[in-house]
Amino acid sequence: MKQLVQLKEYESEFKALNAELLFVFREESEGVEGLKKIKQKYDPPYLLSIDLNKKQTAAYSAKRRTFDNFVIDKEGVVRAVIDGTLRDRAKADELIKVLKSIESQ
Repeated sequence: MKQLVQLKEYESEFKALNAELLFVFREESEGVEGLKKIKQKYDPPYLLSIDLNKKQTAAYSAKRRTFDNFVIDKEGVVRAVIDGTLRDRAKADELIKVLKSIESQ
């Protein structure tokens, strides 16, 4: 949840870059009810989703215990992958740097 809180602090910067953030949970044991609790507690300004069967997200996190972040452009093309682990996930400044580089192209 640390990443959810940290990224929320940069909401206006993401909005200025026309970026939409989407979190896909795979490890939420309470399923949709768990997501509702997270949404209520942290009030993130971005979408939360879940893939409990890990069918859709398996291709994105093929290695066990990876928590990578993908920057996907408006055409659906993956433009960058920021490696992440359970304890060390992408920070807002890393994502913003990638978004700015895409915007300037």
